[in-house]
Amino acid sequence: MEESVDLHEEASKENEQTLANLSPAEEATSKDEVEIEKFLQEQKSKNTQYKTKSDLNAWKKFCESQKESRAIENIPANELDLLLSKFFISVRKQNGTEYEPGTLSGFQRSFQRYLHEKGSLINILRDNEFSRSREVLAAKRKNLVWQGKGNCPNATRELTEAEEDALFENGQFGVHDPKSLQRALWWFLSLHFGWRARDESRKLCWGDVGLATDPETDSEYLVWKSERGSKTRTEQNCGHQRTFEPKAHASNKSRCPVEFYKAFRSHRSQAMLEPDAPFYLAINHQRKPNDNVWYLDRPLGKNEIGKFLKDAFAAAKLDDTNKKKVSNHSVRKTSVGRLLEADVQPNFVAQLSGHKNLKSLDSYHSASLKRQREMSAILSREPGTSAQSEENQVITSTTTQQNVFTVQQIQPQAIFAGAHIDKFEGCTFNINVFCGDQSKIARLNEN
Repeated sequence: MEESVDLHEEASKENEQTLANLSPAEEATSKDEVEIEKFLQEQKSKNTQYKTKSDLNAWKKFCESQKESRAIENIPANELDLLLSKFFISVRKQNGTEYEPGTLSGFQRSFQRYLHEKGSLINILRDNEFSRSREVLAAKRKNLVWQGKGNCPNATRELTEAEEDALFENGQFGVHDPKSLQRALWWFLSLHFGWRARDESRKLCWGDVGLATDPETDSEYLVWKSERGSKTRTEQNCGHQRTFEPKAHASNKSRCPVEFYKAFRSHRSQAMLEPDAPFYLAINHQRKPNDNVWYLDRPLGKNEIGKFLKDAFAAAKLDDTNKKKVSNHSVRKTSVGRLLEADVQPNFVAQLSGHKNLKSLDSYHSASLKRQREMSAILSREPGTSAQSEENQVITSTTTQQNVFTVQQIQPQAIFAGAHIDKFEGCTFNINVFCGDQSKIARLNEN
């Protein structure tokens, strides 16, 4: 893997060289500008910076092969369009294989992001001068799809209920040791709060999650009180906030999130109960057997947090027959998928997960194995599965002694809709509801 270097670190080196050649007055002004630029760079997503840096390295290697030494922002539009076209056609991974179609589009966006940061006025995504390179990119993406690419082979999948059970039964989640306890609480909070892979978890402080009591049921619950920003909720996008504070209510089951939270709290030092203390802590491997404090007074590394589920899944020796990877992001997919599978309204799910667009939920959930079996049974016309068949009918018959009324051409959900019925006495109702051929209804009435 190419060495990861933050773009703002390179900018800092350039700024230091510039300051050395300035007068005292100019140096004072430039120092202020450097500090401002440094602050702005630090607020940018580290993942985005790494992606931009990595893609630019690929571009530089390509330019070397073309004997092109100019920086991308210094290449005239017509020449840059030609180079971009060649790049999209020829770029390959280090092992010589093709990239996924989405990765090629990612290259294009990274280049535009870099050009914008350098103050360039050209836009390779929209300007007419770059129509050819955009056409080449579209054609290359189409060609890659034809080759079988674009099926998201590295996409994270959601966990099944059986796999979740196995993680608890195998001791990877539990209250018996510091690693299992911290992992289990992470699972509960991520599941109930709809957290992303490790972003919210890494930023989380002890005071961000609180214990409260429901005034109506008098039961306890965990509440995510303070959100420290994410890629969809920043100060620049302050209009998009969660509709409600996500909650994890206590349950009567052994896997009660509130009880796990209390257990985790009991094994922290007093200093780590302060509101601004890191939530996830490094384990004290030197503790004595009778020590009640299991964790050190320092945060758990972000890489360790990022491997919570992957390590637990591997340690439980679960077979990944789905052929798609399991990672921390799987819990977010599980959260969204489980709610949608239970027919929770999509807008409620999005309010919990923080998605701005309901369409974004589509990529988080696909038909479960149970749903796939049901669809196969319907297509095979197995008995009891063709709910929308013309032969389906609902017949409700109550027989007493007197008059007979036939109600026809009524939708099932509309029967007695809005009516206030006190009681029936001395009547016979034969209600025949058909969804299908009206001629069958006519034949029924004739009989």
